[in-house]
Amino acid sequence: MITRTLNRILLLAGLWLVIAPNAPAAESIRDTVPRQDEIDQALALVSCKADRTAFRALAHQLRDIATRGKPSGGWQPIAGKGGGYSNALGDIPGVVAEMKLPAPALVFGHSSTRLILSRSSVVAVFDAALAADLSKALSLDGPGTQGEPGGMRVVQSAPEADGDGIEVMALVAQRIEADPMPIAVAGCLYFTR
Repeated sequence: MITRTLNRILLLAGLWLVIAPNAPAAESIRDTVPRQDEIDQALALVSCKADRTAFRALAHQLRDIATRGKPSGGWQPIAGKGGGYSNALGDIPGVVAEMKLPAPALVFGHSSTRLILSRSSVVAVFDAALAADLSKALSLDGPGTQGEPGGMRVVQSAPEADGDGIEVMALVAQRIEADPMPIAVAGCLYFTR
């Protein structure tokens, strides 16, 4: 009886030694692979089907990504050159993180496997050749910078609850001269003017 109990204790202790060192590694892997609810929330934000409150909640939840550089909620920091934000994504202001989808998702009628979160938007990443198609499909007004396909369409605007500005949600699409190759981005911009 004592021998059997001792064997169980030794077996459990041995298993703990094997599993315990790997627990942090398993946790960090979990942080980089998004769950389906995280993907659904991000896709709703990309398509302007969530409100500014949901965007603020996500931004608040992920504020540590930019400062600590650690993944959170399926979002991973984008490495920047000499700064907290990526320099590789052209003129997306304040890029904070990206979510690599485990499987392609249909966004605005096109397949995407990558989402980008900035301080004021959540966008999906596409092949650069799709920028003109995305602008037409989303009925966006005006060209992008330097005559490139792109533009914006206001989806919702309302006075701020606590302030004198106007909260705006707008669909955007743009071709970006990113490194190492150009990309197209389309999604929702959340801002106050």
